[in-house]
Amino acid sequence: RDALEWLKSKPDEWLLFFDNADDPKMDLNKYFPQCDHGNIIITSRNPGLSVYAGSHSAISDMEESDAVNLLLRSAAHNTTDSNKAVAAEIVKVLCYLPLAIIQAGAFISKSGRLNGYLGLYANNKARLLSQKPDQSHDNYAWTVYPTWQISFDQLSQEAKTFLQLCSFLHYQGISEDIFRNAAGYKFGPSSPSKEELQMPLDVLSQFSDPSGNWDPLCFMDMTSEIRAYSVITFHSEQDLFSIHPLVHDWARSTVSHE
Repeated sequence: RDALEWLKSKPDEWLLFFDNADDPKMDLNKYFPQCDHGNIIITSRNPGLSVYAGSHSAISDMEESDAVNLLLRSAAHNTTDSNKAVAAEIVKVLCYLPLAIIQAGAFISKSGRLNGYLGLYANNKARLLSQKPDQSHDNYAWTVYPTWQISFDQLSQEAKTFLQLCSFLHYQGISEDIFRNAAGYKFGPSSPSKEELQMPLDVLSQFSDPSGNWDPLCFMDMTSEIRAYSVITFHSEQDLFSIHPLVHDWARSTVSHE
């Protein structure tokens, strides 16, 4: 409180920086000085915090050339034409995700296997994306899969199940209509039994009002909860959702096969 009052009293330009403000349950507003001067920067995976911004930018995946350079730098390999060609294939498979690229580079630096990485990755994806490198190129403490697991653990059980269900759809073009139409499915003599479809039926039932009609607000609440952790992305122009391909693969891996 004293710090906020001090900033409020200072007419000079100052900068207040909130880094990794990812918890959607935290009300950042109470940490803002109540004045019309000064500057605040917020970095977050939660798109809902854009309400505080005079302007905001969404950070997407890397351009191929930048991703290749990042991989080779992280891997301590020279930027020869042959290395760049191999690196281009690797970053494509990693879907140009910076954290995954840095993690791959650290593994390649340790093992020396630039050319053999894709073969190892094809058979050991979960292990490689969970493995913490011995030497880090930055101060970020988490690797790819554990980062998503932390977000997943914060979701309600209903949101977890919804995300898992989405992992069996294509990672692009996920629409509310898919679920609305499925909720109206009529069982017939040749249909699968309700017992076989119990999991998706339980998910869909959350989006119906007491009369059994589709409730778009319930669907919005569910997707907003997941979006707050940047696990899914909403594209307002198309009114569609998407999941990053690596997140999509990881989400499916969380489904129990018992």
